[in-house]
Amino acid sequence: MPFPCYAVYNAGATLFEGKILLLLRVENPQIHCTFHVATSDDGIHFTVEPEPVRYPFRAFESMYGSHRYDPRITRIGEDYYVMHAIHNKFGATFGLARTRDFKTLTPVGDTSVPFNRNAVLFPEKIKGLYARLERPVSGEHNGSIWVSYSPDLEFWGRSMPVDLPRHLWCEQKVGAGAVPIRTERGWLEIYHGTQMTASTENYFLGVCLLDAEDPSRILKAPKRFVLAAEKPYECMGQVPNVVFTSGAVVLEDGTVNVYYGGADTRVCLAQTTIAELLDFCDAY
Repeated sequence: MPFPCYAVYNAGATLFEGKILLLLRVENPQIHCTFHVATSDDGIHFTVEPEPVRYPFRAFESMYGSHRYDPRITRIGEDYYVMHAIHNKFGATFGLARTRDFKTLTPVGDTSVPFNRNAVLFPEKIKGLYARLERPVSGEHNGSIWVSYSPDLEFWGRSMPVDLPRHLWCEQKVGAGAVPIRTERGWLEIYHGTQMTASTENYFLGVCLLDAEDPSRILKAPKRFVLAAEKPYECMGQVPNVVFTSGAVVLEDGTVNVYYGGADTRVCLAQTTIAELLDFCDAY
């Protein structure tokens, strides 16, 4: 990093002007978060912008001293939309912003109600409506993935749960990760699940296949996870035993670069293909 930095992780990812672009969650030595752009020709070696993206606070955020983190990037037409988490005294919510240059983000609408996180915007409309995945939490329920719809990106409704089966590796909670990938068979979604142990909450990545016209309908949901925290850089950090994706990029040769946070401290990369993930859905 070209400046003092305590941690950098949970980056949104997209293709932009012929390069792979990451929108980094950067924590400075005071643990204050900003979003910084990093670009790469090969998806491995990145140049990081020293200045954060300009992003004015909404009135709600200014009023209550909000903290932004975990961006996800979706391209629709010429616009790039960033959904991200927001935290203040009311708990966790999320917001949406728009950009075309990744130098300035413009707020779109207000925030969600708490507690809600892990919001991801689909890259195309479904039956004429924008769609998003999200993870509301209430009372004793630790959180499941839901899908909601909007005619204008401001007013949302028609919410339905994406009722993924709970296995031991995702028994505690599940949440959307990367932007859904459109395939011939439906929406491929890489998500996270957690399991409580005697000492930690361990994170895993899973994959599922959702119906193209009704993403609340699950076509395939493998019993096995696709990635676990095993390497030292995934197990040691601010929060141990965490693999958490906020972005995946499909390359021209079919490779899928999955960028994920390791132990809430650093950005990591895992590679696969759409064919491998679909085969995994069929096999398990």
